[in-house]
Formats: sequence, structure tokens, C-alpha cells
Amino acid sequence: MAQADSSTPRSRRARTWLTALLVAIGAFALFRPGIGYPNTVIFDEAKYVEPARALLAGTRDISPDGPPLGKLIVAGSIKLMGDSSLGWRASSALFGAITLAGVFIFLEILLDDYGLALAGVAITLFNNFLYVLSRSAMMDIFLVAFALWGIVAFTAALKLEHLENWQRRALFFGGGVLLGLGCACKWNGIDELCVVAAIGTAVFLLGGKSRNAEILVLRDHLQKAGAAWFAICFLVVPVIVYLAVYWPYCRLLRLPFSGSQLLAMNLYIWRFHRAVPPNPTIVEPWYRWPLRTEPMRALSYLVGNWYVMWIGLVAWAYCLRRFARNLAETLIVLLYAANFLQWAVTPQGALYYYYYFPAALFLGMAIVVALHRLPQHVYGVRLSVAAVLPAACIFIYCFGRMANLPPPFDCTLGCWR
Repeated sequence: MAQADSSTPRSRRARTWLTALLVAIGAFALFRPGIGYPNTVIFDEAKYVEPARALLAGTRDISPDGPPLGKLIVAGSIKLMGDSSLGWRASSALFGAITLAGVFIFLEILLDDYGLALAGVAITLFNNFLYVLSRSAMMDIFLVAFALWGIVAFTAALKLEHLENWQRRALFFGGGVLLGLGCACKWNGIDELCVVAAIGTAVFLLGGKSRNAEILVLRDHLQKAGAAWFAICFLVVPVIVYLAVYWPYCRLLRLPFSGSQLLAMNLYIWRFHRAVPPNPTIVEPWYRWPLRTEPMRALSYLVGNWYVMWIGLVAWAYCLRRFARNLAETLIVLLYAANFLQWAVTPQGALYYYYYFPAALFLGMAIVVALHRLPQHVYGVRLSVAAVLPAACIFIYCFGRMANLPPPFDCTLGCWR
């Protein structure tokens, strides 16, 4: 009997990881076809393709206004696949597939519901943002992939039962490394890092006074790993990882890897984004992003799946009811709020709609987290299936334009004028 009990968690873990692998393979198979079209840079791709070429040639980075990791990844992709539109974007498709696999693992850990985790994968895949940015040579997909997997590691360490103390410490350490890598793609990774640090701190400081059984378990797991270790992993390790990424960058550009050089580079990033003048024809205030209906024509007709964006907001508001009482709802509420509301205080004038991607990613997850509290069936219809179908229909409607299909296939199912 004991042997059967011990094998069950092992078989469930095997199923989970096998499913995540199949999700990644399937996503890559969707993102890859036609990724090389158009064969010229689109929107902000030039800001990253040219620096990637400079890294390979050992010449000057003409766009040093962001951290280096994403440029290094694009450079590696070009080195492997060739200096072509396929080479520029292939790594984005890979990281998009990794992101979707991370969504499945994250939701499966949070909800302990295999079916709802798969529904969350489908809704996230159909939110339009993931598809477009997994086929563009820009930094946001790298940021999201690293940050999401950092959150997965944090959530697993905090929530999973039957882990040894060293395993929890290893997961916390891996989470810190991944979040540091996310910040090394774009500074916006600090949002996820702050959420993780805030939840861990609140669980440790306030959890002992709680009567909530789940919070008491989370606090016990955190104590077993060690509060000091948690602080090191999410306050010290990300900074070390972030700075370490500059070593290959400086080496390739033949620059000194020194404290003064790192300070100068990061001060330039800060000053650039504070001073860069916005292009009034394509910028949009951050508070308009959630209800936007018109696509960004310059970026593969990107517009969030209207169903996912709007129903996701309703679901997010529903999750507020259990904020600070349950880890799933608390994480979703904070991750969306941090990634969206940070633009209210970020000292940057040039704001573009695609910056909404990290926040929008959590709206799809909010839908399945809200469904977790509702009946599985209504009038014989499984709610998780009913929640996916509208998202799929709108994704198919938008697909021709987002995939940059040539006429007349770009408007077979619908077209924006």
C-alpha cells in the first residue's frame, strides 16, 4: 500500500512534465511556419537585430538602451540559423513555446487540476499576444519566459508537498536566477521579482498569526527552506545574475568588464528611457491598453484577443474576492496589477501597446483560476471547454493578419480596414 502511494505522485509528475513537453512542441510547431515573413525587420526589431549583428562582428552596439541578454540570445540564433529573418526570430518561437509550457506547469501546481491547466494553456495560446511576440525578434518574449519560469520555481518551492528542504532551497535559488535573467532581458522583470519578494515576506511575517490552513502550510515550507536563504535568493542572486550577463556582452564588444563600465551602461539605459521622445502616431497611454480594439498594424496586426482581454478582467476582479486568502488568487491579482500598474509610475514617455504583453498573459490564467471556484459543469456543459471556444474563434479570425499571410489568405476569415 505504501509503495502504491509513493508511486502516485511520481506518475503524476511524469504526466505533468510529459504534457509540458508536448505543449512546448505543439506551440513551436504553430509558431515556426512562416516566421521568416516578412523578410525585413518590423517595428522595434531593428533595435535588437542590429546590436546582435554587432555582437557577432565585435563592433559597437548602436542601440545600447536595454540590458544585453535578449541581444545575446538573438545573436546566438543568427549564429546558428544564419543572418536572415528566420535566424532573427527562431529563438523567439523557442522561448514562446517554453513560455506556454511554463503556463501549464504554473497552473497545474497552483490549482492541482490537470484539465484546468490545459484550458489555461489554450486560452493563453489564443490571447494573440503570445503568437505575435513569439514570431518577432523583440525582447518581451525572453523576459516573459524567464520571469514566468522563475515564478514557477518560487510557487513549487512554496506550495508542493513532499519536498526535501534542499529541494525547496534549490527551487528558490533557481527562481532567483531565472528572475535575474528576466531582468537582464528587460528591466520590467523587476515586477515579478517584487511580487515574489512581497508574497514571501508577507507569508513569513504575517502567516504565523493566520488561521488559514493554506497560509500556515506555506509558512512552514518557507521556514524549512529558511527565511535568510529566501532573502538571498530573491534579493542578492538576481543582482549577481543580472551583472554577470554583462560579462559575455562586454567580451564580445571588447569592452572592459568593470564596475565603472557597468554603472555607465546602466545609467545610459535609465537616462535614455527618461529622455527618449515618443512618436505620437504610435504611442498610447497605458490605461487604454486593456480596452483596445484596434490592431497595431506595424506589428503583425497585434491586438489582444478581445474575449480573453475583457473576460479576463472580469475574472481578475472575481479573484480579488479571495486576495490574501489563497495563493492562486493572490498571485494572479498581484502579477497582473504589478505588470500593468507599473506603467503609471515608470518614468518613460514612449509607451507602446505591446508592453501590455506580460500583464495580458495573466488575464488568461485569471479565467481558469476563477473557474476553479465554480462548478465544473453547467447544464451539462464543461465550463473549461466553454471558456476556451470563444478565444479560439477570435484567434482564428485574427490569424491571417497576425501570421502575415499573403493576399487573399490574410483576409479569408476577416480583415481590418
